[in-house]
Amino acid sequence: MRSFPKERDAKRKVLLDAVDGISGTLRASGARSEELITLAPEAVDALRTSGMFRLKLAAEMGGAEADPVTEMLVLETLAYHDLTSAWCTMVGATGIASLGTFLPPAGIERVFGGGKIPTASISFFPAGRAKRDGDGFRVSGRWRFNSGIRHSEWVLGGTIVENSEDASGRPIVMFSAFPAKDVTLHDNWSGVTGLKGTGSCDFSIDNYYLPAELTFVWDLLKPQPLRGGPSYLFPPFSYVAKEHGSVAIGAARRALDELIQIATTTRGTFRSSKLDERQVVHRFIAQADIKLRAARALMHERYDRLYDDVVAGHLPDGSDIADVRAICVHATEMAIETATLAYHFAGNTGLHHPHIIGRLLRDLNTTGIHQVMSDTAYENHGQFRLGLPANPLA
Repeated sequence: MRSFPKERDAKRKVLLDAVDGISGTLRASGARSEELITLAPEAVDALRTSGMFRLKLAAEMGGAEADPVTEMLVLETLAYHDLTSAWCTMVGATGIASLGTFLPPAGIERVFGGGKIPTASISFFPAGRAKRDGDGFRVSGRWRFNSGIRHSEWVLGGTIVENSEDASGRPIVMFSAFPAKDVTLHDNWSGVTGLKGTGSCDFSIDNYYLPAELTFVWDLLKPQPLRGGPSYLFPPFSYVAKEHGSVAIGAARRALDELIQIATTTRGTFRSSKLDERQVVHRFIAQADIKLRAARALMHERYDRLYDDVVAGHLPDGSDIADVRAICVHATEMAIETATLAYHFAGNTGLHHPHIIGRLLRDLNTTGIHQVMSDTAYENHGQFRLGLPANPLA
């Protein structure tokens, strides 16, 4: 198993070198993943052996425990080569990191027994219901958007505990971890427009007895990690926002580079000039490049500052959560805009399936749908700027 340096710059280099080492496999797997409606086996193997699924796992559990900017750089680079692989890494790394961070010792022994690091998928939406049953729970539910579930050994789903309340009077929401062999998969992903290769189908469970050691609470404002460093003190909505924006930026940069390749090497049958002789194309490429660089720089700057604050003992508050969410949604929107116009200018070349620009157009627009709370993110960001009351997690 690959080990990771402790020093940040050395760790970053090892991880990015590992991405470079599997880039050819990931690029070649994209169309195949879409055809299979799940991440291609060769991509799964490459991500597993290179340590990508351990990107966020605590170092004491055998993970890389990457700082936020390193994590963003790795996911962005993965997405440049294959958005599907990056998306499944994003979800899988979060799933296994949350287990390693929050499970009690008995749960750690069951999931990570013998030093093995399994793969996992996670669904945040609290679609499950749990009733206390002795030392455990009886759980039923059906969870959506379980990216990478077909290559996962454990699956996690947000679950509301019935007849229970936290200190503020809200129902307790916990994560339930199930062995993948015990859940029912629903083949409802083949008809989607984008992110088809992620295989993000539903799973369900009915009246399943779940021992308490396979459950944990990831508090929305004040997480209480049992293992790991400062990154695990990030509230979940700020913890995961950075990865969506980074995957989107990497994929959009690939779309832009593919358009540049078309513009400089091909000539349309019915076009009197090549794309690179049209000033409107020059303008679009320049504007897109600047927008992507600006969005990326803002994400990195803001998360660097937030990480430094956490290291110094200052936990993110509602304003911080709203701010980073809005910034990362903005990055995704810039990426969608770039891919859409790249598809437009690619013309007949990008139109025909399975061209990479067409796939990126579909996949990036679907990442935008995944961020269905974008309007809320902007609304709360504005409210905090104006000093008005707001619910950052609405």
